[in-house]
Amino acid sequence: MFEEYVQTAADLEKYRNAPLADERRHFLVHLRAQGYSYSRVRRINNVLLAIAIRLKWGNQKRISCAELSAAADRWIAQRTRPGTRPRSIQGARTGFISVGSAWLRHLGRLEEVPIQVPFAEQFGAFLLHLRDERGLADNTLICRRRSLAHFFGWLSERGISIGTVGPREITEYFSAHRIRPWKRATVSFHVYTLRSFFRYAASRSWCDEGIPAMIDKPRQYSQEGLPEGPRWADVQRLIASLNGSHPTQVRSRAIILLLAIYGFRIGEVCRLRLDDIDWRAERIYLHRPKQRKTQEYPLIATVGEALLRYIREVRPRSAHREIFLTLKQPYHPPCAAGLGTIVITHIKNLGVRLPHYGPHVLRHACARHLLAAGFSLKEIGDHLGHKSSEATKIYAKVDLPSLRQATGEISALAQYAAQCQREATPFFPKGSLAALREVARFHLGGVQ
Repeated sequence: MFEEYVQTAADLEKYRNAPLADERRHFLVHLRAQGYSYSRVRRINNVLLAIAIRLKWGNQKRISCAELSAAADRWIAQRTRPGTRPRSIQGARTGFISVGSAWLRHLGRLEEVPIQVPFAEQFGAFLLHLRDERGLADNTLICRRRSLAHFFGWLSERGISIGTVGPREITEYFSAHRIRPWKRATVSFHVYTLRSFFRYAASRSWCDEGIPAMIDKPRQYSQEGLPEGPRWADVQRLIASLNGSHPTQVRSRAIILLLAIYGFRIGEVCRLRLDDIDWRAERIYLHRPKQRKTQEYPLIATVGEALLRYIREVRPRSAHREIFLTLKQPYHPPCAAGLGTIVITHIKNLGVRLPHYGPHVLRHACARHLLAAGFSLKEIGDHLGHKSSEATKIYAKVDLPSLRQATGEISALAQYAAQCQREATPFFPKGSLAALREVARFHLGGVQ
C-alpha cells in the first residue's frame, strides 16, 4: 500500500518501519473504500507518519485530545519556516488534528470526553420511553430531543431542578424567547413536548402531577392554513433550469424530480437506497418510517433517466448504499437539512415569492397540481402516502384561481363544479399501482 504513495526506496523504508505501520495501512485502505481520491490519501499518508512518530504509544493506551494537540504543536514547530503565513500554519495544525482524530477513532483509541447534558438520566429515560413504549419515529425523536435539550439547558443555567419547575418557570422560559420569531405552531410543538415530558416525569415522581395541565398552548384551528407552494409552471421552470452537466445540477435535478413528481419528503429522499429501485420492473420502493410501511411507485421515465445519469456520472464510489451522497470527500449520505438548503437555493433563484422556501413546498405543489387536474383527494392522499384522509383535506381549499373565475355569477360556479365532476378520475382502490401510475404520469406536462 505504501509503495503507491511514495517515490523512493528510502521513503518506502521509512514508512514501513515507523510505528503502527499495519494500522496506518489499514486506515488508508479504509479511506480509499470511502471514495477518497488518490491525492487526498497521499497527503493523509504523510500526516499519518508524522502522527505515528510524535505520539507516545503504549499498550492499549487511549490518546486524549490534549495529547493530540500537543503533538500537533511539536510538528508545527519543527516544520514551520520563517515567513510562513499564520493562516497556513493554522491550516496545517487543524489538518493534523483532524486526521489524527479520525485515525484514532477508527482504531478505537481516541479518548473522547462525553458531552455533558443537563439532567442526562431523566433525559435518556424519557427518550427511551418515547422510542420503546410509544414507538415514535426517529425524526420525531430528533425533534423532541432538540426541544428538550434547549429547555434543560435553560433550567441548568438558572440552577432550577425538574422537581421545582412550576407555572412561573414555564412562563419565564417562553417569555425569554419572545425575541425569536416563533409562530403559534412552533410554540405549540414545544408546549406539547414539555407536556409529554412532565407527564412522564410525574409518573416517575420527579415532579408534581399537576404540572402538565398548567402548561397552556396557543389556540390552533384545524386546517387553518393553506398549503404554500409554487405554481406548477414555476416547478416546470425549476426542473428545466437543471438541465446542465455540472455534478451539482445533475444531482439536484434527480432530487427535485422526486420531490415534485412523487411528493416525497426530503428525509425520505435522503433515505432512498440503491436497493429501493427495481430497474427491470420499473418500480421505486419508499420506506415510510412515520407509517411504518413500504409503498410502491412506478418509476417514471423522466425520473429514471435523471437517477441513472446521476448514479453513472456523478455519484462517487462508496460503501454507502444510499443513492444520494455528498459531492465532496469524505463521501457520505447528506442530512435532510443539507439537501433542503440546496433545494431552497434553486427555488429562490427562480425569483418566485413564497412565504416559505423549504423543500416541502414542492410536495404542496405536487398535490395542488393533481387537485387542479381533477384527481380525487383519496388518490392524492394515496400518492402522498397519507395515512388518513384528514391530512389531505387541506388541499380542497387551494384551487383559488378557478374559484376566482367562478365568483362572477352563480351559474359560473355551478358550471365550474360540473366541470370538476366531469374531469374527476375513476376510483381506484387504496394502494392500487394503477392509481399511482396515473397520478405520477400526469405531472410532466411539458417538463423535459
